[in-house]
Amino acid sequence: MKFKNYIIYLCLTLSTSCAEKYSITSYTHEQIEVKTNIDSTIYKIITPYQNGIAKEMNEVITYNKFNLEKGKPQSTIGNFVTDLCLKYADANICIMNSGGLRTSISKGQVTKGQIFELMPFENELVIINLNKKEYINLLDYIAKRGGEPFSGLNIEMNSDGEIIKNSWPVNFNNGEKLKVLTSDYLANGGDNMSFFIGKKQQKIGIKLRDAIIDHCKNSDTISVKIDDRIKIINTIGK
Repeated sequence: MKFKNYIIYLCLTLSTSCAEKYSITSYTHEQIEVKTNIDSTIYKIITPYQNGIAKEMNEVITYNKFNLEKGKPQSTIGNFVTDLCLKYADANICIMNSGGLRTSISKGQVTKGQIFELMPFENELVIINLNKKEYINLLDYIAKRGGEPFSGLNIEMNSDGEIIKNSWPVNFNNGEKLKVLTSDYLANGGDNMSFFIGKKQQKIGIKLRDAIIDHCKNSDTISVKIDDRIKIINTIGK
């Protein structure tokens, strides 16, 4: 590494009084030019890791027959994620949030990198048990938000966000509890899901992203469409 010669002149004057004071009376400066070659050793260390990550993220893990897109009251990307998650746990329903699914997946080959873009967070899958009142609170939450990704239940609501009809996945009258599969973020009250706060969480032992990747690797083709799991009924004039 070569440095250009430089000189800095700095003059200080000392004045005496009750206390010593120092002040800069003049100075000159010159820009230092640093000339050096790129350290190839560092690049030799980094390159294998960089190439390895790129190779892993570009791995094609399935084929997508239709565009998986975000939207409300339901979406193909939301149906895809919540439906597959139920295959990894003994739960009655699955609920996620639209904001947690960060992107869409276009028709065609799907790479592992696209799943990381869809779910960049380290969220784990957990199960929470709800009673009848808490289940109703969950339904109201979905309706008031105009829909959120879910699987394992059906909802009919009006345009004002009021529940008209819904399915009952368990028999609450017999003391049964509803097993809800969700992410640990939402289970801790994330995205205003307050009905989960304070509830005991049963960890499944798999991250949400890993469940999606595993499902894709075991599926030759993904084919997801909008269905009737949630309906908005027009009640104007009725």
